[in-house]
Amino acid sequence: MDDEKNKNEDIPWHPAFVVALQATLIEYGNVLEYKPEHSLTTEPLRIDVLVIRKRRDVVIRRQIAEIFRRDNIFEFKSPTDYLSVNEFHKAFARANLYKALENTEISDLTLSFVVEAYPRELFRHLSEALGYKVETRHPGIFEVTGAMMPIQIIESKSLSDDENIWIRNLTRELSETEQDLQWLKRLKQECDSKLDIGAYLYAIVEANRQRLNRGENDMLTARMCKTFEELGWTEIWRKNGEREGELKGELKGKLEGKLEGKLEGKLEGKLEGKLEAAQAMFDEGDSIEKIARVTELPLEMLKEKLAVQ
Repeated sequence: MDDEKNKNEDIPWHPAFVVALQATLIEYGNVLEYKPEHSLTTEPLRIDVLVIRKRRDVVIRRQIAEIFRRDNIFEFKSPTDYLSVNEFHKAFARANLYKALENTEISDLTLSFVVEAYPRELFRHLSEALGYKVETRHPGIFEVTGAMMPIQIIESKSLSDDENIWIRNLTRELSETEQDLQWLKRLKQECDSKLDIGAYLYAIVEANRQRLNRGENDMLTARMCKTFEELGWTEIWRKNGEREGELKGELKGKLEGKLEGKLEGKLEGKLEGKLEAAQAMFDEGDSIEKIARVTELPLEMLKEKLAVQ
């Protein structure tokens, strides 16, 4: 089990999620801007994906975008990860830190979580400990109300298979219907000319290869190869020298690292913003030790500024 988890950690799920998110909202590419691995500070404190809505007059008719405002933060968990109570609060703290550092209005901010496993413990915590209300808005999409910003939790395996197919298929367990691979043909038709879909395809193939190598379904690999060949991807990869052994390193370097460091240094020295975020966390009931870890401010300074007894 640990060996399988370690293999899964080598799969670049986050770049694949960015492509899946873009594919889901492909019709609105001109009004949405995507910032993967958005840096909050010069230290490794980042948001998985920041989606900026550039035009308010355009109605985005997609289930996952119904809560969108101007700045929309996405936190993505790979199929082996679980959205715990602590992970929720860390992401919520990062959202508050983003608000403070970017000097944006809280009314312009939303927070979305994408996870494959149903977060039962978290839902109980949200309703019983925090008094938030959790309601199903669409299959697999849960709206959380009562916080200072709109929040949604997306259980990817329960999403509908029409407009949400790209996010739903970020899994290690493709269903029988999905194994027919008709969705790959849709991806080719709707997105291939607009998106760099290599990271998405790589993650899907590698994740399901682990299951196939255990002999659970010998047909899926053959079907994938046939579909890739029919769609012309096999020949393209061959011409580009992107054979199986080369594809992993190239994709990870090109698609995971191309934005890394782009925004480093931008927010350095914004002490006032960090203190504002610290105050927001303190007002939410977070401990002074947790605030110090998240904001990276000295404990003694926080005690003085927040007047901790």
